[in-house]
Amino acid sequence: MFDSRGFVYLTLGDRGDRDRAQKMDDHAGSVIRLYDDGRVPQDNPFVKLEGALPEKWTLGNRNIQGAALHPKTGKLWTHEHGPQGGDEVNLLVAGRNYGWPVVTHGTNYGLGTKIGEGQTKAGMAQALKVWVPSIAPSGMAFVDSKGFPEWSGDLLLGSLRAQTLVRLELEGETVVGEERLLVGQVGRIRDVRIAENGLIYLLTDAPDGALFQLAPTRR
Repeated sequence: MFDSRGFVYLTLGDRGDRDRAQKMDDHAGSVIRLYDDGRVPQDNPFVKLEGALPEKWTLGNRNIQGAALHPKTGKLWTHEHGPQGGDEVNLLVAGRNYGWPVVTHGTNYGLGTKIGEGQTKAGMAQALKVWVPSIAPSGMAFVDSKGFPEWSGDLLLGSLRAQTLVRLELEGETVVGEERLLVGQVGRIRDVRIAENGLIYLLTDAPDGALFQLAPTRR
């Protein structure tokens, strides 16, 4: 994803080896920031930290599945899959540690046993939104005012497991409400996009998957 300054952000999962997400000399479980020609920006947070990869921008990210730039602030928002429970929405800030696997609201698959040290720890960022049980979020976009003015500024994300379109109502950088739409009606939603005319497009994940267009109803 490119921002308005021409930087590109790449999200990398932990590859199933959770401890890699806390290593400064490893790309796994992190977001990296580069110029489009591969150069490292000199204002990246770890450029001068000995033993750290200079392209790292954040760490402690388990498995980011969706990313979107806020249309007004330009800040990068993401969501990621937790393990068994603990899916998250995060506002990414340069140099922040987002906790995985030291802190999480999820548990080990099948066993339900504890992962890490708990749900919070000093120096590690807290998610803006957490789902327990998991909804398996996928795809994400901010709504503009063209097509759906009543939702302007809200965040839409798809869900694979819950088979729903989730609308998160925001006040600044706080999630103040959640609405689930199209529950079980279209299947596993893999991606969400907003067209230039403000209409919403959903892509489903299935052998007979489809592309859906959402338009406001006329009153």
